[in-house]
Amino acid sequence: MKLTWSDASVFAFVWACALGYIVASRILEWNFERFLPSNWYFVVKKRLAQPEAKSLRTEKVPKKISNVLEELLTLMQTGNLQKSTVRMDRTFQEKVMHEIKLLEGRGLSRQLHFTNVKLSEGNAKKRDFRHWSDSGREWREVIVEAAVSDKYLHRDSGKVIHESIYPHGSILLRQSRHIRHNEVGEKDRQKEQRFYSKYSEIFCPSCGAQIQLKGDETNCPYCGGFIQSNFYDWQIEDFMIYQTPDPNMDNLKYTSATILLSFLPTFPCVYLITNMYIAIGVAMTLTIILSLSLLWIRARKIDELENLEKEIVRYDEGWLISNINEALYKTLLTPELLSYSVDNIKLKGVENTSDKTTISVEAMLKQTVLQNNKHIVTKSEKHNWKLCRSRYPNRIKSKGQAVVMEKECPSCGANYIPDNNGCCSYCGYSLQVDNAKWKLL
Repeated sequence: MKLTWSDASVFAFVWACALGYIVASRILEWNFERFLPSNWYFVVKKRLAQPEAKSLRTEKVPKKISNVLEELLTLMQTGNLQKSTVRMDRTFQEKVMHEIKLLEGRGLSRQLHFTNVKLSEGNAKKRDFRHWSDSGREWREVIVEAAVSDKYLHRDSGKVIHESIYPHGSILLRQSRHIRHNEVGEKDRQKEQRFYSKYSEIFCPSCGAQIQLKGDETNCPYCGGFIQSNFYDWQIEDFMIYQTPDPNMDNLKYTSATILLSFLPTFPCVYLITNMYIAIGVAMTLTIILSLSLLWIRARKIDELENLEKEIVRYDEGWLISNINEALYKTLLTPELLSYSVDNIKLKGVENTSDKTTISVEAMLKQTVLQNNKHIVTKSEKHNWKLCRSRYPNRIKSKGQAVVMEKECPSCGANYIPDNNGCCSYCGYSLQVDNAKWKLL
């Protein structure tokens, strides 16, 4: 029986949809949490407007994480650096203060609200930061998932001039500190202890007694005075709020591709071949061939990306984004720019020489601009950059080259003479860290 053009197209469409349904329901894994009414945009927006949404504190986020985030968020919203105890990397602090001063000069303020707060999958298992050590410092990072409302409003009238809502947002916080000698595992303990002794032996500011400081803070055993040292404190290197990609979007693409790949061969087969069994058999064969071809192409692209990452010694995407943000600071910052961030990094190429690695990347640059002191505009542009760094960056603990000339610390800004380990005596920043930093070309 020969089908008409319309009958063949309807049959092919129904057949393709049936195959698409089988793939979607039996093979693909869906995140149904995204479809719950509590996560719908208008429901989330209403909850973000409630007074209790001002805080990130919840049972799902440990206090050691929420307290750090709350301190930074309080500073960003109040602009009161004098009363803040937050320690920040120099470039990050300059970015924060630039935004605070710009908003204060225009009579504006920033307000952040949160709901549906929980730890990301990578941090939820241990309910802690993700820790690692590199470039003479210890690092930790956490990603908190939440629906976020980011508002800019007039201080006096409270009128909102701009609001960004992230129904499925992520809040990234990355910090670093000088590595403590008792956390390093150094074989020569005496050498380590000699180096750290100058920072552990301090004088009480109240009674003048010399005491041993074994941690960040203590009380003087003679007068009871409180003593605190910033040498081992965590300092914020990066903070970012962004929309989490929907994991279901890939599933929708796979389902749509299945329907399309089934429809295209099925329609001409059932229209031209009178025997329906043969027509379906040929259509299925062609569908399988097309599907395997596309899967091979996709697998090859994934392998190429993984191979590119393997060519880079200790590649870390978060560290790369942080370096790009820092490198763009002086070129991007203008009196109109409130903030900027870089995400969606894609490696395009890697070139290795004996001592240097050069990479080509594609990334999305997001900028928040204050126009005419009235309107806030968010712009996202795709950029291509070339960056380089040492091919084999130092993985030092607390060792380094002796440097005797006075320098300005790129982390805290203090003028200091580096110690025998090349570290700032004020904040513990290691000069060797620059060896691992990506620099824009």
